Amino acid sequence: MSDQQDIGALLAEQLERLFTRQVDPALMVAVERGEPADALWQEIESQGAVLALADPQAGGAGLDWVTCRAALATTGLHAAPVPLGETMVAAWGLAAAGIEPPAGPLAVFTSILTLDAQDRLTGTETWLPWARAGGSAVAVAEREGQRSLVLLALDESDLTPLDSVARVPGARVVLSGKPAARRVSAPSCVGPLGLLPAMGVLRSVQMAAALDRVLSLTLEYANTRQQFGKPIGRFQAVQHLLADLAGQVAAAQTAALYGCRQFDDNAAAGDHGAAVAKIVTSRAAGIGAAAAHQVFGAIGVTDEHPLHHFTRRLWQWRSEAGSEHFWAEQLGRPLIAAGGAALWPAIAD
Repeated sequence: MSDQQDIGALLAEQLERLFTRQVDPALMVAVERGEPADALWQEIESQGAVLALADPQAGGAGLDWVTCRAALATTGLHAAPVPLGETMVAAWGLAAAGIEPPAGPLAVFTSILTLDAQDRLTGTETWLPWARAGGSAVAVAEREGQRSLVLLALDESDLTPLDSVARVPGARVVLSGKPAARRVSAPSCVGPLGLLPAMGVLRSVQMAAALDRVLSLTLEYANTRQQFGKPIGRFQAVQHLLADLAGQVAAAQTAALYGCRQFDDNAAAGDHGAAVAKIVTSRAAGIGAAAAHQVFGAIGVTDEHPLHHFTRRLWQWRSEAGSEHFWAEQLGRPLIAAGGAALWPAIAD
């Protein structure tokens, strides 16, 4: 095992222990009610987790996406009520651009903003998760065909708080002449779609991990819930649901790994990997969550059981960073334009 792999494994282990110790339904509900998880965030920052993907020259660990996948997955495996994944992606982009990432949580714009000659930003992000968690965000902005990476401070006048199925704090953001706190040319790792592919890969890793937790919860329930004198997991109909859920977990994990590998090969051209990962994991999230709730019945949506904390995240993440329909169109348009003869070589490549 290389030094990088050692660091990645150690980071994932540290986060796993931290989330196991501190993240429980009470904390999740508190955050959903608007109370920040400040103590948890401070401990995360003290471990240096937010800089795991960042370039070493910016003080980061310089891990690649595959090596960091296990650490990113812990945020989905525990439905962590902090924007750790988003902040890691933001720090990755900032460090690559030569900007030192600031302390505190960071939000990530997936849309492309417009930048005027005075470095003022205009644009709308219809849903920005954790927009109110730290007050700072990272975005890609364009001026006369030139792309820049910008760090901006958000205030209440920019935000319209919105509810979401995951109940995480988020908002609609409208910028009209907002000054950029820092601006540099977009780094080579940022492609035509800005930070959207990176967020798509992150959401894929998180969904695959959350589905794995859903499978564990569902198996445990099926093996302990008794009906007609035996565990419900012995009934064939339930076994079919469990098998379907397990298959979706395997597909999602494979797709998320593929997305990370494509990003490591060439982040600027990682749209294909992000598309495949997001399409497969989003579809798996829908099918898997439905199967789990069929096994649980009504208990799965009550406060007495944690299942809904994970399935609500799955439904939310499925709609973020591009839906499977959006990414399918991104894959399909170039294939259609290339003509039918190019279809099979593109699939087999």
